[in-house]
Amino acid sequence: SLMLLEDKIKELLRKDIKRGKVNLFLSHRLSEKDSVGIALDKKAIAKYKKILEEIKKRTGIKEEIGLSHMLSFSDVIVHEQKDIDMEAVWASIKEAVADAASECNKMREQEGKALYKDFSARLESISGDIDDISKLAPSVVTAYKSKLDSRIKDIIKDKAIDEARLETELALFAKQCDVSEEITRFKSHVEGFKKAIESGDEAGRKLDFILQELNREINTLGAKANDIKISRLAINVK
Repeated sequence: SLMLLEDKIKELLRKDIKRGKVNLFLSHRLSEKDSVGIALDKKAIAKYKKILEEIKKRTGIKEEIGLSHMLSFSDVIVHEQKDIDMEAVWASIKEAVADAASECNKMREQEGKALYKDFSARLESISGDIDDISKLAPSVVTAYKSKLDSRIKDIIKDKAIDEARLETELALFAKQCDVSEEITRFKSHVEGFKKAIESGDEAGRKLDFILQELNREINTLGAKANDIKISRLAINVK
């Protein structure tokens, strides 16, 4: 009976709730004067009684026609309902829906504050891990050079090492395991995340996108690092 107000209710909700799926359940109780009335359809009763008597006559059934027979016909009892004053009902519904939306937003704000606190702590934690990775990254090539130099000496014993070839190998390795770009981009995305949660605007979609970028950078960094300590920090970040 209230379907005519559905568009108005949707429009009301759109003003207060900008994102997400909303389910609204509306119930109402009519006053006694507006409630459903019940009456007997006398014409229907007479019609069905006549039909039942005709059936008895034709079939030879001796059973008396009883109340249960008459009540088996749904249209014997008529439900009457007065027309609802939609304007009067809308005034009540509008107030109720507005209050519900307001309470919903209060809950969202409380949840948002809790998420902001949690996100901030996580950002601080992963920023610390990235700083540690930044400090470790330059030593990866140095450690590799030392290991490579030692292995070559063991292989060629007293023969001279081809320094040019060694430098070329080191340059290739340094290029392959250089994570400076990933670190820079990761830090930039962290700053973007901070700005998004501090903006006061609805930032859910933007945060989803930034998280995808953060995940991409840390995955690449972990794959390129070629160092167990950096790999462990990358896993911790993820």
